[in-house]
Amino acid sequence: MKKILITYDSGYGATADVAKTIAEKLTGEGLNVDLCIVGSKDPVGYDAAIVGSPIRLSQCTPKIKKFLKTNHSALSHIQVAFFFTCMCVTNNESELELPLYIDPGFNNPNQPRARIKLMEDNHAASYYLKYILKITPGISPLSISFFKGRLNTSKLSMFHRLIMRFAMFALPEIQNGDYLNKAAIRDWAGRLATRLKFG
Repeated sequence: MKKILITYDSGYGATADVAKTIAEKLTGEGLNVDLCIVGSKDPVGYDAAIVGSPIRLSQCTPKIKKFLKTNHSALSHIQVAFFFTCMCVTNNESELELPLYIDPGFNNPNQPRARIKLMEDNHAASYYLKYILKITPGISPLSISFFKGRLNTSKLSMFHRLIMRFAMFALPEIQNGDYLNKAAIRDWAGRLATRLKFG
């Protein structure tokens, strides 16, 4: 039985909930899963690693970056997949030749809708992935998914609240609410399970 590490960082809980749902689905598919917060385990001894992060300022978190850099050698010898939570993602760049899965909860990810064009560009899948791909050369992910998370600006730190207020003005689709789509998460995890079993 293949042994799978699911490791994640989570700012306000949404990414942790996605990770738990993925773990439940993969366990149900007969895979041996270890679920942990990033930094508590390394990928040595695992057949695959699934790495998850919220998107903050258009990037994954510093802890996830550190994990990817520190464990690059081990990750380059096993199957790897990534998942991210965010409130907006566009996929309007056809040249992005990556195995992407975008939560259908996002409103038509191919349509521009920003009041400020720069903000739309900064919320493109390719922009989010630019830094990750730079620090993970030689790793060809099985799949990369983006799931819509949840937002409650009253619970954010002052800094994150100011950032999100601006983002909400620039991108009207960003609104307070719980948008976690467990059906989409299970769908992606089920597809991933098939690839992990036979890849």
